Amino acid sequence: MANLNRYKFTFGKKTLTLTTEHDNLFMEEIAKVATEKYQAIKEQMPGADDETIALLLAINSLSTQLSREIEFDDKEQELKDLRNKLVAVKQEQSKVEDSL
Repeated sequence: MANLNRYKFTFGKKTLTLTTEHDNLFMEEIAKVATEKYQAIKEQMPGADDETIALLLAINSLSTQLSREIEFDDKEQELKDLRNKLVAVKQEQSKVEDSL
């Protein structure tokens, strides 16, 4: 089992302790991004409680993740298509060279 790291940070008014495989430097960046996103939502919805903000932040994060996964899948398919074209060109080139 991987070494687990306990990382403590504050989200809104709540102090959280996370158990993670990531180091403190990585978690500091996560905390920074979470705080920035929290503040942005809080500014847009000043009356929202921390739970609502956390849910919106989670949904926004999932939306971003899904968009990136779709983009990644599209790029993988594009790469596969390019590889197939390259193989076809190489085969055609080989046929031409063999006929000479």
